[in-house]
Amino acid sequence: MTNASALGGEQPPTLTEWADQRLRQAILRGEFGPGDALVISTLAEQMGLSATPLREALRNLAADGLVVLQSHGKARVARVDVHEANEIYELRLMLEPVALERAVRNADDAYRGRVEAAWQALRSHRVASPSDHAAFHRTLLSTCNSAWLLRMATMLADRAGLMINVGLPSRPHDYETAAAHRTLKDLAVAGDGVAASEELRRHLSGTLAAFHLVAGGSVSKNKAP
Repeated sequence: MTNASALGGEQPPTLTEWADQRLRQAILRGEFGPGDALVISTLAEQMGLSATPLREALRNLAADGLVVLQSHGKARVARVDVHEANEIYELRLMLEPVALERAVRNADDAYRGRVEAAWQALRSHRVASPSDHAAFHRTLLSTCNSAWLLRMATMLADRAGLMINVGLPSRPHDYETAAAHRTLKDLAVAGDGVAASEELRRHLSGTLAAFHLVAGGSVSKNKAP
């Protein structure tokens, strides 16, 4: 169970959005593990909120596949397995490269600055936090001009972030998150949407292969996510 300070932060327009963001970040950081209970009364006390925005936030997270709703005001962080990873990454490989190509096509100086800043955040640790990793991928897609495509792609990326945190808890000793994402960043900033899309397909395929190696009891030597 995370603590109240970890659930703090700058408040966005609505209490539901604030609760959604704080809980989403806590799950992706691993402060709540798969199967951990999320009890509304406890969260309400920790976050200084009423039950209503928390219920709405949990429903949003459930719709995104990060939690499973239960009866009597409870929910649990979703569990993951390699079979689900296959399904999630099959969909990511279909949707996310298309969203990225569209995003790069609509890029401006502000987009390029955000992508660069999100990549720089990955450099703060050899293995970046799941929340920084998810933020980088969200930033890459942020100027996609299809609201539905963007929503579905980011939902799948968030679910994959939970999988990565649980399913790939360790990395090869020479792995660096920023280095693994440098080519994606460079292509997006350079405005080459086609090449960025192809690089993202390779990148996601490598991550799925890593899941299979871990599930088979092997140590992944492939590029990590």
